[in-house]
Amino acid sequence: MINIKKIFVSDKNFYKSAFKLVLPLIAMQAMFLILNFCDTIMVGRMDESIAQTAISAANIANRPFFLFGMLIFGSMSGATVLCSQYWGKKDTDTINSIAGTTITLLLPVSIIFMTVCLIFTEQIMSLLSNDPDIIDLAVKYLRIMLITFVFNAITSLFSGILRSVEKVIIPMTATLIGIIVNITFNALLIFGLLGFPAMGIQGAAMATVIARIVEMTIILIYIIFFENTVKFSLKKMFKIHIVIIKDFFKYSLPVIANEFTWGFGTVIHSSIIGHMSKKELGDPLAAYTISNLIENIAFMTIIGFSTACCIIIGKAIGEGKDNDTVAKYSRTFIGLAFIFSIVTGGTAFIFRNIIIDVFNISGVTKVYASQLFTVVTVFILLKTFNCVSIVGIFRGGGDTKTGMFIDACCMYSLGIPLGFTAMYFLKLDVAFVYMFLISDELFKLPIVIWRVKSRKWIRNITREKSEIEG
Repeated sequence: MINIKKIFVSDKNFYKSAFKLVLPLIAMQAMFLILNFCDTIMVGRMDESIAQTAISAANIANRPFFLFGMLIFGSMSGATVLCSQYWGKKDTDTINSIAGTTITLLLPVSIIFMTVCLIFTEQIMSLLSNDPDIIDLAVKYLRIMLITFVFNAITSLFSGILRSVEKVIIPMTATLIGIIVNITFNALLIFGLLGFPAMGIQGAAMATVIARIVEMTIILIYIIFFENTVKFSLKKMFKIHIVIIKDFFKYSLPVIANEFTWGFGTVIHSSIIGHMSKKELGDPLAAYTISNLIENIAFMTIIGFSTACCIIIGKAIGEGKDNDTVAKYSRTFIGLAFIFSIVTGGTAFIFRNIIIDVFNISGVTKVYASQLFTVVTVFILLKTFNCVSIVGIFRGGGDTKTGMFIDACCMYSLGIPLGFTAMYFLKLDVAFVYMFLISDELFKLPIVIWRVKSRKWIRNITREKSEIEG
């Protein structure tokens, strides 16, 4: 029998604080999912002769953006590790300094990333597919999207800082408005409604650019004129504290490396599937793109709980709570994430055929998508435990290196080689190829369980004011 009292915290205030963070974070992930779903549906509702190709093109064109997003998420996760613990001490001056250090790193990287993608667009897309029609559409899409790299960096920075001090409503509101704008302009620019030009897949890219500008504007207006908790100021943000810069690189670089290597690994997943030969009019890459929807439905819960877990555990350590309390917080988040991911992932799996039937794709591709849905559903619980532990528990506790080593070693030494072997040598169908690609989740499970139980991840990484000011 499972002892519920040993897993879940009994303090009602804990749940109040947790769900105050979790629900808006899940709502934000849900909104992103709705946007991705609408994007894919609208592209998939184009003329049947091009819809399947357009879906695949949008998928590979978004891979560089996804990889950049992992870099941003890694930077912000690293900053959150520090900010959440300093928020426990109510040290907002140091949080300002962390924000300044982060933006100083992100903006040049954003510009470099954007420039490289602009110069080598065709070469990058050729690495992800061997179909010239898909590559041509993907190049047109990506070249419009590139400008959003800088906008996304600025928005993500301040949204992440606000979340780390438990202010999630404004980022959620900005996301909601941005998504409404995105979906609206998708319809107008893809299909040429209300007198707008019919731009097809390029219209989807243009709609994203407009939405990212709107979202960034809302965040900047709030932090400049209305924010009164952190009280952002250029003077505080760019006041140089050597120890904070050292701490940022010490705790953030492993997270950045973790997210970037994991993101690059998923790009390799797309590349392996994108190079599978089409059989009987079936497109494995289009099926993979559609099946990602169910993974994202479950993942919106996982990411929401992981982010909230990181913030609350970091805050608890900063406040000086004992190790037993912190460890029980971690077990509670794992239990809650399990429950919610079963509900969301199970619901998506039940309605998988309804979701698949929305798209103008061939019958064989629909079969591929349904098979991939099954694989994703089976692995959801493994992903839940691993993600909440690595992204939430370890990082919130100040242990940012462990997750990096576990993810990188298992993905690159086991998952990807097995998936490549299944595709290139064994010539297996896409569902089996993808199953081998994500099998790293199974291999890293016992290591993650051991680390969680060890409590070696509980570390207070804050400094006193006198030490910071030097």
